[in-house]
Amino acid sequence: MKTIKVFQNNYIIRIDKGEKIIESLQNFIEKKNILSGSFYGIGAVSHCTIKYYSYEKKEYIEQNFQEDMEITGIIGNITKIDGKSVIHSHISLSDNELRGRGGHLEEGIVGGTCEIHLTAFNKKIQRKYDEDTQLNLMDF
Repeated sequence: MKTIKVFQNNYIIRIDKGEKIIESLQNFIEKKNILSGSFYGIGAVSHCTIKYYSYEKKEYIEQNFQEDMEITGIIGNITKIDGKSVIHSHISLSDNELRGRGGHLEEGIVGGTCEIHLTAFNKKIQRKYDEDTQLNLMDF
């Protein structure tokens, strides 16, 4: 992974082939001591696990893809739960027949590259468990 600080609290991050996307971002935000933030990017994956949250069942439905796919978009935020940084990311993918897939990104292994623009915020955003949705929601 390579990074460059382009302006104040904005970073460009290149995650290289074979590296894990979420793990790489987690390492970066811990190294830079980022309180909270947001990010978006493009790239490719060779393996990917995405999830869909079923509100009816109150659980995630998981799908694994063991194929090369384009990342047509990745977006997410960085918050805290009990002092620990949490990455919440969604991803849109396209396969070799241009069929789209998308959902909550559990983890992905970079194919060619993954290019991320991350903006760090100067305030800590917490998450708190919500009984109704059974999700950890932003708490202001």
